[in-house]
Amino acid sequence: MNTVVAAPLKHSGLGIASTVIAVLAGLALLGVFGYAGVIGMQTPGGQIAETDPRAVMIGVGLLGCVGLLLVGAILGLAGLFVGERRRAWAWAGLVLNLLPVLAAIALVAIGLALAA
Repeated sequence: MNTVVAAPLKHSGLGIASTVIAVLAGLALLGVFGYAGVIGMQTPGGQIAETDPRAVMIGVGLLGCVGLLLVGAILGLAGLFVGERRRAWAWAGLVLNLLPVLAAIALVAIGLALAA
């Protein structure tokens, strides 16, 4: 009688990378928002000019974080389709990467609706 023992499935490396990117980009996003809050509190009137280098740095930081989140989402999506691997980390990375992006889109939509 031959018995075949199946080896346990390995975790998806792409999924783990996606989750790590989500955590790091989320922390960076919090840092950018914290920096923007500090700058807003230190500036009289709470608003800085669009040409102020600090405003440009905040914008570049936000775009960099969103870009990193999108890369992480792509890695998470790719991790779901890697054959014969566990998909838990890939799902976690995909969700954690897409939540801030979808929240930002929702906030922009709400802001545009309220401004009209």
